[in-house]
Amino acid sequence: MTFTPHGRHLIAGDWVGGEDFFENEPAFGPAHRFSMGTVELVERAAEAAEEAFWSYGYASRAERAAFLTAIA
Repeated sequence: MTFTPHGRHLIAGDWVGGEDFFENEPAFGPAHRFSMGTVELVERAAEAAEEAFWSYGYASRAERAAFLTAIA
């Protein structure tokens, strides 16, 4: 079975992935391969979220919408 890679993590504006993966095998549709998170990735994500918290909190609705659209 061929697995499609998916599931990288967006941390501080960068798409990163761990070294370990897990694979799903759905009854219908393509199978996917997902990057597993690590303690280091969680710590990096938490630090990035803390740094971004205040600037995002003071952003206008339009600025937030533009950001969310860009990463969707």
